[in-house]
Amino acid sequence: MAKKIKPCPGWLMTFADLMSLLMAFFVLLYSMSVMDPPRYQQVVESLSIAFGQGEGLSEKQEEFFQSLIPTEEEAPPAPTPSLIELKPLYESLIETFSEAVQKKEIQIEHDPEKDHILIIFPSEIAFASGRATLRPQFIDLLRDFFALKDKNIHVQVIGHTDSIPMRGGRFASNWELSSARAASVIEHLIKDKTIIPTQAKAIGFADTRPISLGTRPEDHAMNRRVEILITPK
Repeated sequence: MAKKIKPCPGWLMTFADLMSLLMAFFVLLYSMSVMDPPRYQQVVESLSIAFGQGEGLSEKQEEFFQSLIPTEEEAPPAPTPSLIELKPLYESLIETFSEAVQKKEIQIEHDPEKDHILIIFPSEIAFASGRATLRPQFIDLLRDFFALKDKNIHVQVIGHTDSIPMRGGRFASNWELSSARAASVIEHLIKDKTIIPTQAKAIGFADTRPISLGTRPEDHAMNRRVEILITPK
């Protein structure tokens, strides 16, 4: 004989509907991680109808959603290009150091995508082995730089060494040597009034960013270098 099933209480249907509405409400709140006024307004209108609060929004709700819409004055400004165009500066440097470029005493590169100018000096031109004192030939090249302090740019000097460990001498490691060489160039450019201290930065990378991974003397020579990186502010 089939077992009789007791009928559900009448309040259980109402309770189930309430739980479904609450679940939908919290799911919608969770999905709105970014404030989107039009979508949020639609959700409020739907909930108002579902809970029997009439169709549409009240005056206060309308005022609230209107306040979320940004005006033209409040809209974020469009991104602007760099304050200085580096291509004319690059062309001027190429003209100034044309003879040094031909002799491979200096290498000048312009990257319009990264928006910078990179000037590379071989270590043999710039410093004696294991030292951070500028060679006279290097000083002459630096003096050919016209004043950059009036330009809206940053100037970073970056020192690089080879992977041969330091043995004796003033510097205990390639980190100290590369940093000291970068600082020497910065100090000279400031002393010559080519740049001002607030636009300068000295960086030492030791042997962590080699150009060549070989172990021949010419590979080590290629990795020993000083770079001047010019970027817009």
